[in-house]
Amino acid sequence: MLVNTAVLGPVEVSADNIFHLPEGLYGFEGKSDYALITKQDEDVTLKWFQAVDSSVPCFVVFDPFEIVEGYDPVVEPSDLQYLNCKDASELLFLVIAVVPEDISGITVNLKSPIVINKRERRARQVILANQDYPIRFPLFPQPEENQKQ
Repeated sequence: MLVNTAVLGPVEVSADNIFHLPEGLYGFEGKSDYALITKQDEDVTLKWFQAVDSSVPCFVVFDPFEIVEGYDPVVEPSDLQYLNCKDASELLFLVIAVVPEDISGITVNLKSPIVINKRERRARQVILANQDYPIRFPLFPQPEENQKQ
């Protein structure tokens, strides 16, 4: 399927990477089909979660297991049932990034990941049962002098 992206222009995306979110994402409830687009750029893998039917919204996303040591999301049983999964090990997790002009300030939302059943290509943004994950987790540690301001 050809998807017009906000960042890369038209991109061919396989059906295996198109996911249906019946409820949409928080703040974007009217958009229910998204493409997961991955691009290898030198030694960095970049990922976008792009609405299929328009170039916006488009989100930079990360695999939280690659960026947070010990990430251990607890998914509510009702969310597992909604996604038709027995346990979270069957799911793909993506966290949405907020990318400011100064990219050293990138944060990711660890509390409300996009959770995907790849087998059924169905997804949902969930609020984890874990109480200890922040909504704004800095991707790059900030020097102490910046944190005090």
